Amino acid sequence: MSEPATPSLIELPPDHPDLPIKPPFIFVWAMLIGLVVDWIKPMPARPDRWGGLGMIFVGLALALIAWAWFALKRHRTDVRPWKPTTAIVSDGPYALTRNPIYLGFALFQVGIGLWSDKLAVLLMTVPAIAATNSWVIAREESYLFRKFGAEYERYLTQARRWL
Repeated sequence: MSEPATPSLIELPPDHPDLPIKPPFIFVWAMLIGLVVDWIKPMPARPDRWGGLGMIFVGLALALIAWAWFALKRHRTDVRPWKPTTAIVSDGPYALTRNPIYLGFALFQVGIGLWSDKLAVLLMTVPAIAATNSWVIAREESYLFRKFGAEYERYLTQARRWL
């Protein structure tokens, strides 16, 4: 006698972007690498008495991150990108950029590099942005398109990826 056929289970994609790394760690690692490089070969990042410019960048970054965080909370969707997203947020800072928190991380790193006068920390912002684009944003965009379809496609025409 043959055994009864069991229905095959269809494997659904996860309800999250399946990120290989949590985005804040990209910028933390980039700053740490910059600090090590600066320790080996110190290089100034700014003219004397321009440390205030770095403080301005840090302040703007923190304000942007907070604004984005409150916009996500207002729409009752998780701030953590490795968790399921429940809504496309297109107002507040998300009307200006699709990734205001990552932009905030980048501005924060620029600010720290300027404030601390460490060129390597400042320059490591570029690979941090490139890694975020490749490892995080590409997966998030694929996930959001798969989950929200036409609604996300419309949003893509309304806001740029970074600025």
